[in-house]
Amino acid sequence: MLLVRAFESTLAFGILLWSLFEAAIPQWLVYLTTWGIIMVFAMAASGLYVSLCAAKKMIPEVGKPPWYVMLYWVLFNISVSLAIVVTLLYWRLLSENASKYGIHERYFWLETSLHGFNAVLVLIELFASRTPVRLAHIYQPLLLGVVYTIFSKIYQKAGGTGAHGEPYIYKFLDWSEPQVTLQTTIGVALMIIVLYVFLWALAFVRDWLSRLCCSTKQPIIEHIVPITV
Repeated sequence: MLLVRAFESTLAFGILLWSLFEAAIPQWLVYLTTWGIIMVFAMAASGLYVSLCAAKKMIPEVGKPPWYVMLYWVLFNISVSLAIVVTLLYWRLLSENASKYGIHERYFWLETSLHGFNAVLVLIELFASRTPVRLAHIYQPLLLGVVYTIFSKIYQKAGGTGAHGEPYIYKFLDWSEPQVTLQTTIGVALMIIVLYVFLWALAFVRDWLSRLCCSTKQPIIEHIVPITV
């Protein structure tokens, strides 16, 4: 896992820097895509730190887990859901609009990295790490969605614009049409819930196959804080 997370951290950081310098615009930080890749990098970097501490025998086997273990777990719960949602939303709702402005053609590999490789990285983490996925933690990615929704409304009310001068960040989050926006927001929330349950099922199968086929150690988080939900 140390090597896997080193690879994930390097690739996520590379994509983040690529996005920052290649597509540098004043609105860079307001997009959900940017939030997503930042979260993926934070998850991978915190996971790498956890692996380093585990390799040095710094993590206690009993008692309250260190703060950095719990931080990684929260970032994992959020990032895995967020990266896949960002990918699905982009290729379903936004890729056509990007092509209209010539973005998709000019930045094809960057867009693919931000809306494709990001999902691959979190799935690698999901299947390789055996980090527990608990249904009780579904509120964490939903909470981030609520925070971003509120941010988008405040940003638009304050006169913020999109990259091409639109009076909104995303058309589906245009608060001048609140009814449509609320319907879209509810739809995305339902998507997150369905996706999280699916990821929980994948993690369940992953753990079952791991116990069946391999002699693996109990995950650090699960060993310290056994949770059955």
